[in-house]
Amino acid sequence: MVLSAPSGGGKTVVRSGLLKLDKRFAFSVTCTTRARRPGEVNGKDYFFVTVDGFGKLRREGKLLEWAKVHGNYYGTPVKSVVDVLRMGRIPVMTIDVKGARSVKRLFPEAVTVFLLPPDLKTLVQRLRGRGEAPENVAVRLETARAEIKVASRFDYLVINDRLPEAIKEVAAIAELETRKTRRNLDKVRAFGEQLVKRA
Repeated sequence: MVLSAPSGGGKTVVRSGLLKLDKRFAFSVTCTTRARRPGEVNGKDYFFVTVDGFGKLRREGKLLEWAKVHGNYYGTPVKSVVDVLRMGRIPVMTIDVKGARSVKRLFPEAVTVFLLPPDLKTLVQRLRGRGEAPENVAVRLETARAEIKVASRFDYLVINDRLPEAIKEVAAIAELETRKTRRNLDKVRAFGEQLVKRA
């Protein structure tokens, strides 16, 4: 499951709530060259790497997707996703719209969710509330304009107005997706084989 949103849209807090709500999910940790924010833990929130270190990962083909956003590099290590899948859990990725497009291209069965704040005023308040400098707020709003234009390419839209409800909506999307017939053809075949044996 891929969660994308304009900066300040709440993808990180929705992800955290999702992981607490449903044990089927596990966070697929991304790496970044940006500075660590207060309270962030290396290896838990992000893998914090140097620009040279990021370039090495990219050259060695160890990134599922990557992008340069707000002057910093972000990418998803292939190993991070594979480790979650091997545990039999659903990887949750919080990445920008370019990264979401790359993941969808490589994994067509991936489910993409675009999170949107209820209005522009709320988005600006969230950005200022986390200590963004005025010039950074302006850059992030400019990026948001471009991101909104591709929101229609996502499978689902969730308005992140009240956090608990937004988290439940994302969990419900996952539940719905797990019920799709194409994801359960093994069960259909197994039942068909039982019918054949009974006959």
